[in-house]
Amino acid sequence: MRPVLGPRSSVLGCSPPPQSARVGPRPEARGPRFPFITALLFLVASAAAAQTRPIFPADYKPSPCAPQNVCESFTEVDFPSAALHFLLRELDSSWNEQHREELTSAVQPFCTKRATCMATPGNMWWFCNDVFAQELRADCDAKFKNARDNEQCHTWMDTYAAGVDQRGKADWEAAQACAKEKIPPPASPKKFVWWSVPVTIPVNYAGPVQVFTIDADTRVPVQADIAFEGQTLYASDPPTGKPTSYYLFTWPRKLVRVPNAEGHSDLVPVTMTISAAGYEPVRASVPTIVPKMIVSVKRDGKTTTVTATDSVTGKPVEAQVYLGDRTIGFTNQPIELPAKSKSQIWVRSPYDKYSDVVVKN
Repeated sequence: MRPVLGPRSSVLGCSPPPQSARVGPRPEARGPRFPFITALLFLVASAAAAQTRPIFPADYKPSPCAPQNVCESFTEVDFPSAALHFLLRELDSSWNEQHREELTSAVQPFCTKRATCMATPGNMWWFCNDVFAQELRADCDAKFKNARDNEQCHTWMDTYAAGVDQRGKADWEAAQACAKEKIPPPASPKKFVWWSVPVTIPVNYAGPVQVFTIDADTRVPVQADIAFEGQTLYASDPPTGKPTSYYLFTWPRKLVRVPNAEGHSDLVPVTMTISAAGYEPVRASVPTIVPKMIVSVKRDGKTTTVTATDSVTGKPVEAQVYLGDRTIGFTNQPIELPAKSKSQIWVRSPYDKYSDVVVKN
């Protein structure tokens, strides 16, 4: 039976975050963020498996405005009850007793990093909290290989992060005010380093994507907006509703057609812009694997067969065969060419999967 713990403000010893603490379309903008944390961390797990580099490097430069003791979690209720009440998940009491001291100690380095994140101009408190929560989960994966221990550690860390999340805004406001007063603005825009997970994204990939951004000098995570040329995308995880670094998002169209030197068109990756306040924006092609169409010609009497295959899979490609500006047939099927025609033969994928290819006679 689910325990009755009373109002959340009495459980936490503080009031829930005000409605103005978050903006955007997410339901939790009207109240506590616990349902969101559960959904976010569940989704992050799929991308985290492909993560090969730390999302918050250990060699970062601490901020002089980093607040102290900013990792206070639940203090007036035990973790198993908090896990059930706020996350609707079970944390075994004996497991909690066995590992509580170990995990409480393990979170401290991440708490220290979170404090510097909160003192970094441009980073919102919720952004730093969510980076913090991702790091805690990754630490579980490093510590516990056994399935049950790993699951219990995830629940413990998610509960800890949920408690910390409720107390973040006031500390963030103080840290930001300190940074504004004591840290002089740079003479020129700063730079950040970025990478994505997956590192390269197949054209037909429909799963979640994450883009990570860290300051090139301090090595601290940077909250950045991500925009794609010619596309308007929305993301459900960030409070802004827009693709944001460190949050999962998907986008459907990864290639666009551009004119080429042969008078036809090539398919190239979409250009994305990663931008953050105070930083030099980055414009780069989406790291997409662009397949090629391999075309060959076989003549047999009066018929010609234009064969097209995928360069990666070797499978046949269905495409249209053109003579000049008109369609005369399809690939991998016999075609009768007009006698003595001097027009160029070329091939186009009607599904925008491949660049145009001119047939070499």
